[in-house]
Amino acid sequence: MVFEPGSIELEEEPVPLIVLRGVEKEAARIASSLNVLRVIAEKERIKTMLYSLGLLSEVSSYSGRPPCVLAIDTGFTSPPLELVGGRLLLIVRSYVIQGFRSLEGLQPSGSEGFIRFSDAAEYVAPIYSKIYERRFIKEVLELKKSGKAQVDLVLIDGELFPRTPPGFEREAKSSVMKLYGKLVDLTQEVLELAWETDTAIAGVVKRSYGRDIAIRLLDPYIRVNDKALASYILKPGEFIDLGSYGDIAFYLWRFMDKFEEHLSSTDLRAYSERLSWILSVIESCSNCSSIGLSIYKAQVPTYFMVSTKVEYWVNSGFRYSELLSYLSSVTGMNGVPHQLDIVDSMSMISRDTLYLVQQQLFKELSKITGNTEIAMSIAGLTNPEKIRVIGLK
Repeated sequence: MVFEPGSIELEEEPVPLIVLRGVEKEAARIASSLNVLRVIAEKERIKTMLYSLGLLSEVSSYSGRPPCVLAIDTGFTSPPLELVGGRLLLIVRSYVIQGFRSLEGLQPSGSEGFIRFSDAAEYVAPIYSKIYERRFIKEVLELKKSGKAQVDLVLIDGELFPRTPPGFEREAKSSVMKLYGKLVDLTQEVLELAWETDTAIAGVVKRSYGRDIAIRLLDPYIRVNDKALASYILKPGEFIDLGSYGDIAFYLWRFMDKFEEHLSSTDLRAYSERLSWILSVIESCSNCSSIGLSIYKAQVPTYFMVSTKVEYWVNSGFRYSELLSYLSSVTGMNGVPHQLDIVDSMSMISRDTLYLVQQQLFKELSKITGNTEIAMSIAGLTNPEKIRVIGLK
């Protein structure tokens, strides 16, 4: 770039080259901070320990009848669209029913959209999505309880055990904490109905960064997260049983008690917050303590040979071993059961759809108030550069 004759010529280096220079340094930092070389050296020892404790086994082949499966997922705008008067959230809940024999009032598949206008923080979208998801599961299980539906297994794209923030208290008065409380209450109701109707539930957790394997082995030197470690040490068709969340709470307390003096302040705080989270949820949802955790590697090769982490609730109708063998048999190259691939694509939200909702909100507010200025003051875009995209003039 030349500013004027006689000035120094400034040449800008391509951004990719600038960024790539930092990759080698960051790779070295990752290998050191996660103690990767130790994991490589002790791969077989870790597997032997897991096997000796009865935590590592092979997934059996599924030979039962194909179950009736309800798969459900919710997509939401993240971040939400910033309007002058608040944030516009769009949530789409989609479901697919496979192998149903009797399902009164429900089509084999469907989607429903939910619009929320909120001045709360943008992170409330995931909470609302989980609430809408569990309400639907509750409705289906109530149909089953009344004899109007037959579902053997509910598959959720995401966690089954509710994620709540540090400091969650069931009786907290803030609007956000009330939402988390509603999510926990709905989870308790869903699990009770699942028990009464003999229905299994499994939540496939795609983003998992916990280190529960290290906790179960009482090994503070394993710093790679569960999903990465399992992806490395498991062969196709093997799985690790981490027990229930009640078990995890016990072993986490034991781990912290034994290694407190050797843990960094950062690690100790992270483990303490995890234990506090689990105990606070269990206090409000007693059935949540029995939600189990497993990590399996499907027989079919997946992209990057990734393992699959699942949270589950089973009973006599669909036992644990049957559930794992079935999930393994229907897990495809993306590392999730194929039914979840379907609902994931159904619940995707494009930016164009969100902008369309914004325009419609402006029109409806104008109609109701009879005043386009107040409508624009509420539903107008905070970021003016979006005006051209959505066609406002």
